[in-house]
Amino acid sequence: MAAPLIFSFIACAAHAVPIDWRGAFGVDTTLINTFRKIDSNNDNSAVGAGTQEVPTPYGGHAKASFQSYLFRLNPIMVVNDSATIKGEITTGYGRGGFFGDSSTESKQGNMGNALYFYNTSNGSSNLVLSKLYAELYSDTATYVVGRQTTHFGLGLVYNSGENLWDRQSYTRDGMTMKVKIGNFHVAPYYAVLNNGTTLTRATKATEYGASLTYDNPERDLTIGLLYAKREHDWANTTIKSTTATATGVAAPWGKTDIKVTDIYLKKVLGRFTLGAEFPMFSGEMGDLNRDGSKTKYNAKALVGQGSYKFNDTWKAGIEAGTVSGDAGGTGSFKAMYLNPNFQFANILFRYNLFAISSPSTYNVWDSYVTNTRFIKGQLSYVNDKWDWNWAVIYAVANEVARGGNGTAFNHTTNRRFTSTTAQSDKLGTEFDCNLTFHWNNDVEVGGNFGYLATGDYWAYTNSATTKNTTKDTWLIQAKTGISF
Repeated sequence: MAAPLIFSFIACAAHAVPIDWRGAFGVDTTLINTFRKIDSNNDNSAVGAGTQEVPTPYGGHAKASFQSYLFRLNPIMVVNDSATIKGEITTGYGRGGFFGDSSTESKQGNMGNALYFYNTSNGSSNLVLSKLYAELYSDTATYVVGRQTTHFGLGLVYNSGENLWDRQSYTRDGMTMKVKIGNFHVAPYYAVLNNGTTLTRATKATEYGASLTYDNPERDLTIGLLYAKREHDWANTTIKSTTATATGVAAPWGKTDIKVTDIYLKKVLGRFTLGAEFPMFSGEMGDLNRDGSKTKYNAKALVGQGSYKFNDTWKAGIEAGTVSGDAGGTGSFKAMYLNPNFQFANILFRYNLFAISSPSTYNVWDSYVTNTRFIKGQLSYVNDKWDWNWAVIYAVANEVARGGNGTAFNHTTNRRFTSTTAQSDKLGTEFDCNLTFHWNNDVEVGGNFGYLATGDYWAYTNSATTKNTTKDTWLIQAKTGISF
């Protein structure tokens, strides 16, 4: 029913107001060799709590191969001089889906042998209104009301997902007021993020705050500060965690009160461009460990970027950062997970590899940069038709299991555990090469390659008897994208 309703709404609106259609479409095919990063076909993923081993898929395949599509349609309806309605229509989770995930032979099941060469859509990938909001214009401010998106700084925390291949988009349901005073931009907001199981305050999760940005084009200088507070009450049972549960069964943790402070800086100095973002989380996560005590939240990240433009075609850059991890203690939680749109490598942190063997439970794009210190050097060549980019990345973990029956935290499964053996902090060294051919102004065809010299961090099993040996991983991806 969703698709007919949406298009009926669009058809009716078209008679009253003009609609400007924008959006993006992309198709890619990806091959990840030795995606488990270890030299083994055995499934020891359940050997010990804390193991980094990725489960083995059916047949013990060492290569992951999948094809996916991305789709977003952004209608802009100008009602009058003081009001505009904007939205985003997508399909599936993560603005798209996988080739083959909506296939069936017929409504009647178990007809594979008779209808093997007949194929149609099962109709399960309904169109979704992932954004729908109104912009109201006045002499003093612009008011944004509805399901909207936002972006701040480098996009480490708040990322609107405007780039062609961004799979996710940070959205919130609420109201934002945007005020411009000279070079200053002020944007206070209030949003309801989750209602829980009732329509009362007892189960509601909310966020409110404001951003202040100084943007001076004449000096090529931008400075931004964002402060926000997110909280939910004790009765919210929708937001859950597996952090402290021995069985891994998710459970709520009660009342929370968390603050985010985010600082952003960008400066252009001739041929140099510098940028940095420093987000910090603090506050109380409630009874996260379900032991009757409150858990402090103290997480932070710092990412800096710099580039030098030699001429119109050649540019060199460096990117470095640190993202905090958690050591496993029960009194506080210190791990930060960056927005899944923010990535610095083609392999490291790029994919949720648990989705390879269980795509119905996990999504391959739900992967986050966390618990790391990294440095990246890159060189780019750009002309009218071609974009070449080469990069080298080196990364280590901030927190690892130390053994001796101490506490530790598995940042992939979101679970605390008792570590019996020590873990290496080496995540690996990666070599990337990306190529894009601009077919025209709207269409691009390209490919990505990555080779990861896998670090011993990924071989950890938390077992003295069952041990893994790392194996290098490489990736090849071909893709076609259209922006309009």
